[in-house]
Amino acid sequence: MTTTENRTATETTSQTVATEPNVTAVLPEQIAEGAGTEQQQTQHEATSANSPESDGTGEGTGSAHELKWLDPATLRVHPRNVRDDLGDLTGLAASITAQGVLEALTVVPHTDADGVPGYQLVAGHRRAAAAVMARAVAVACIVRHDLAATEEDRAGQAAHVGAMLAENLHRAGLSAVEEARGVQAMLDLGESVTKVAKGTGLGRKRIAKAAGVGRLDTATAAAVTAADLTLDQAAAVAVYADDEATVGTLIEAAEKGPGHFAHAVTRAKQSREAAEKAAALTAELIAAGRKVLTPAEGQEATRINQLSHEGEPLTAENHTACPGSAAYVTQGWQGVVEVCTDPAKYGHASRYGGGQLTAGTGELSEAEKAAATEARRATIAGNRNMAAANETRREWVRTMLGRRTAPKGALRFAVETMTSDPRSLSRWLSGQSNTAQDGASADLGIEAPGLFQTVKGKPTLTSGEQVPDARLVVQLLAHVAGGIESGMHKGTWRNPTAADARWLRFLTGCGYTLAEVEEGIIAAVEARTSGQAEDADTDADTSTDEDADEDDDEDPAGA
Repeated sequence: MTTTENRTATETTSQTVATEPNVTAVLPEQIAEGAGTEQQQTQHEATSANSPESDGTGEGTGSAHELKWLDPATLRVHPRNVRDDLGDLTGLAASITAQGVLEALTVVPHTDADGVPGYQLVAGHRRAAAAVMARAVAVACIVRHDLAATEEDRAGQAAHVGAMLAENLHRAGLSAVEEARGVQAMLDLGESVTKVAKGTGLGRKRIAKAAGVGRLDTATAAAVTAADLTLDQAAAVAVYADDEATVGTLIEAAEKGPGHFAHAVTRAKQSREAAEKAAALTAELIAAGRKVLTPAEGQEATRINQLSHEGEPLTAENHTACPGSAAYVTQGWQGVVEVCTDPAKYGHASRYGGGQLTAGTGELSEAEKAAATEARRATIAGNRNMAAANETRREWVRTMLGRRTAPKGALRFAVETMTSDPRSLSRWLSGQSNTAQDGASADLGIEAPGLFQTVKGKPTLTSGEQVPDARLVVQLLAHVAGGIESGMHKGTWRNPTAADARWLRFLTGCGYTLAEVEEGIIAAVEARTSGQAEDADTDADTSTDEDADEDDDEDPAGA
């Protein structure tokens, strides 16, 4: 930052003098240590005293800006400085030794607690500290009389912070946390979002994000800064500030790249939504006076859908009076699972007859139980990871489809898909609505043709109307994407097709970052088709999203 901070001072100063009539003098030549400083200071004060804006005291009566030479060691650090760390000043100090401080510091008149008058820094803390290191006896300072404010003047203090942000945001160096704390400080001082936006040049959305980041605790803020997260990433992390494990996962993902971070954020969002839903269901059960088991305890009980009583299948309604009636909550599709804690004791029988009543994973050896639990855990994790990847991928594809021109290779990919995987497109073009197609359509922001709700003649992303020829390739790709995505669900990772892998490889070539579960799809297809021609139809996944749901239950271990 030494060159950036020091290289344009003469130009900046001359421009300031030309456009700011209240600046009373042009900067003298660069100051070398002790070389003519007293003479330059005397000359400057004389010029200031003779200025039409000055009353002869050097204080510049009626002047909003005044140029003075001040000892950097006497300048008081602003308690609301937005920078946490001035960083390594060695290079900047060397630059000042050689050339002086070429860009004036910004200060305000200030009286300390003992009543001693002086000046307080608003902008230029790094330059001031480096000047002290360089043993400079005086530095050029712009005195902002219009920003003078006591500690009790909240609006004035907010203006100081705004000036700090306005200067530093146009330099390299402010971290996301530093920017956020500055914004939060202005808000805490009573400034409105509109005033903060006007004072700093930041947009309202960015200020809202910064406000969240500014409330991070010290440890999390330090981790965010150390990982060099952007403000957008830091704002996403701030949402999970109460979850140390998730924060760690997000920061680790951010260090791998923005694509990995996007996947991690989606997984965190879906996990929190599932946990909140489970908590709400648990609260409802407790409020209703039900016995609620933990997921681990519930796995050891017997589900009532396996039981009957005196020849009648058990239901949630007719089992309520049973002393063994209980329930547990999963974060999967089932939600509330009704169980009986001791079916044999309470006279229940197997609904399907002949078999011995079992609990949890059944009458298995400990090794078999452990293996079954691990397999189930892997299935649950795979389903959740695939669901998260689907959401992240579709959001990325939606952005890609919003481009004016198609990505490289789009036309070739579309034609190859039409010939090698016609089933995907036939589903999309059939005009027969289904849950999977409606979900893909909504996620991608496109409309399948032929659906009854589609208004004929209404221009849409995929209508082909009123668009340039170059855009038609994007619209063709959109239809292909709709067909493929309609067939991809959270269970796709278990039996992926060659078409799935080809789609993911194409997206990777367009700049998309694969999630681990998507990398596994490509690896599985390549292993299966090694040495064979790809044929999407012969290895097509015939399972449905509902099939995948059957295995999406709570982890037996509560993980």
